[in-house]
Amino acid sequence: MNSTFIDVVAWICIRDKQVLCTQTKGKDVFYLPGGKREKGESDWEALRREVREELNLSMIAETLAEVTVVQEVAHGYTEPTQVTMRCFGADHTGEIMANSEIEAIAWLGYTDLDQCAPATQRVLEYLYQQQWID
Repeated sequence: MNSTFIDVVAWICIRDKQVLCTQTKGKDVFYLPGGKREKGESDWEALRREVREELNLSMIAETLAEVTVVQEVAHGYTEPTQVTMRCFGADHTGEIMANSEIEAIAWLGYTDLDQCAPATQRVLEYLYQQQWID
């Protein structure tokens, strides 16, 4: 059986040793803000667009830094699907506000793994190992 592969970018925003996560309407778990790139988009262009669409924020290009890359089973797919998630940190301007596709925003820590999609769980584990989140 062949696997399908999804390539996504995600934003790591840490405050008070917790990481910002979002829950899309109709989903049962939290994800890191971000998503799939559109044809021809760079990682930065996709991240900037996705964060603006989800949270109404502007990202600051000069502060972009890759944090980690994880591969994991994609949540919510019936066929075997793997996700590769490239995670970046970057400063932003504006106040974090959910747009119409986002059901909830939460600041999560290591003890909240069970509320997250598998790839987000791997990132939280990494952030915890780095002592960036509690």
